[in-house]
Amino acid sequence: MNEIRKKKLESQIQREVALLIIQQKLKAEVGFVSVTRVDLAADLSGCRVYLSFFGTDTENHRSLSVLQGARHFIQSSVSRKLRLRQTPQFAFEVDRSIEEGDRILEIIEKDRT
Repeated sequence: MNEIRKKKLESQIQREVALLIIQQKLKAEVGFVSVTRVDLAADLSGCRVYLSFFGTDTENHRSLSVLQGARHFIQSSVSRKLRLRQTPQFAFEVDRSIEEGDRILEIIEKDRT
């Protein structure tokens, strides 16, 4: 698949997943969540959706479980909305990049003092 087309499709999937969370009342069950990025397989067979949660570890684990339970609904809704011939299999994962960035900033601040 063309890399430009792949990036565009990843962006559209990211937007649609975020909208589904808000519009389908999943927001109440999930809490504060952000769809940070989407990685689509070159053959469109799989799609990793990275999420960032803002809450306690218990709330975050529960939120991820709710989204994983709604995975088939989210997959089919996104596929219908974007008119995809082949529906990629979604996998939701926690995006640790924000936590890692905070940890690096702490180390830098610690070294400055």
